Amino acid sequence: MEARCNALIFVGILATIASLHNAEPAADLDPRNPGTTALADLEDAFALDPGNRVLARQLAETYLDLERPGLAVAVLRAGDPEVMRDPIVAHRMAQAYEATGRVLDAFATARYAQDRCANEPTCTASQLAVLDVHTRVLQTLVAWGVSDPLSDPRTTRAYEAQLRMATVAMAPR
Repeated sequence: MEARCNALIFVGILATIASLHNAEPAADLDPRNPGTTALADLEDAFALDPGNRVLARQLAETYLDLERPGLAVAVLRAGDPEVMRDPIVAHRMAQAYEATGRVLDAFATARYAQDRCANEPTCTASQLAVLDVHTRVLQTLVAWGVSDPLSDPRTTRAYEAQLRMATVAMAPR
């Protein structure tokens, strides 16, 4: 009986060691990839200059492109709060919040970005239109009670409806 118990424990230990040995690498990003190096350089530059709006925007966009919205939120929150005064940086934060399922935060941030853009002389009409569509989509998602925009099919319907309305509004008369 004791031999069976010892054998069972031994097999369990071997299985644990084998599973640890065959585990996937912890990092998803290949450190030899030039894109990974560029991302690391961008992170280093933003760490040295956390008030740089251009770097904040580039870093947030990179994280969103890599489907890492949580990192986009983290880096923008860790930076100088002044970077959020840039309407496009605020828009990226709203997109990151939306992608992480924080619909109410996304809506509030999108409204803030839209307000900033409306009062920012460098903000173009097309940028304001994009922010307006995104804000209306998020408003719709909040009204519909969508809690997970990535898996809820109503998200697609909200975007399609708002894009149709924007297309009609921009059509020549």
